[in-house]
Amino acid sequence: MLRAAAWMGSVLSAVLLLWAPAAKAADAGGAGDTLTGTALIVGNGPERYAIEALAKQFETLHPRTSIDFFWHQNARPVEEVRHGGADIAITGRAEPDLPSTTVAWDGIAVVVNFANPLDGITREQLAKVFTGQFTTWSQVYEDGPETGIALVHRSWNQNLRQHFDTLLNITTDRAGVRTGIRARVIEKETDTFKAVNGDTYAIAYVSMGPALQAHKDGYGVTLLFIDDIEPEYQTVLDGTYPLRRPVVFVMNRDASPVAGAFLDYVLSPAGQRAVKAGASGLFQDKTSSVVKYYPLKGE
Repeated sequence: MLRAAAWMGSVLSAVLLLWAPAAKAADAGGAGDTLTGTALIVGNGPERYAIEALAKQFETLHPRTSIDFFWHQNARPVEEVRHGGADIAITGRAEPDLPSTTVAWDGIAVVVNFANPLDGITREQLAKVFTGQFTTWSQVYEDGPETGIALVHRSWNQNLRQHFDTLLNITTDRAGVRTGIRARVIEKETDTFKAVNGDTYAIAYVSMGPALQAHKDGYGVTLLFIDDIEPEYQTVLDGTYPLRRPVVFVMNRDASPVAGAFLDYVLSPAGQRAVKAGASGLFQDKTSSVVKYYPLKGE
């Protein structure tokens, strides 16, 4: 039985875009009766609900197993794995000293208020916006207002934020913003949408799945083309969309057999089908599915 230990996250979940060059299992299943045990997964990114949904399907195939989660914006997944506190860390980069497998790609969508006439931006312009070189919309596009740009950043320790900064060559301080830059720092996807929806001059970035779903559901946000490339599932999958990040399973060298089997399942044809089905809403957050949140020590 799945026991999700996680914070009450965004209303819309991330949709993972699978990339599995070397699936180890032909089509996971059939041996579920023989596999027993547990695995603990630690993470802090927007892909939580996709991984949770995959875990539920895995447990259906292997009813004597349990995939447990610790998910919190302040969690340090790799450190937990490195020190033996977890079997799998969900992160955004391979670790040279630990077995690391890229299981998916997630796009980073840049969003503005729907009243903003801007429909596209270049990476160069975006970097200037988030480093404070551009401070008004008139610097971003012709006939733009002299009004100041309202920056909405994400928490500095989130994989989404780290890759956004890396892709745009942005360096930040420990507090999560460049010295002298005024920006709101928001942890959750839904709060980010609300911030942009409520401010005509705001700009932010979110995981691609929630952004596309929010637009479909009528949130007052526009997803910007980046370098003239449309923010869509296919452009993330084929690598033409310039803002994308890997979703990586970093494994404890002494991970349980269940953890290894779960990785095999995610890379299998069955796992691929499940992840691709997420594009049509499989991995939307169903709040009632959140069982319990285990707070960090000291909270």
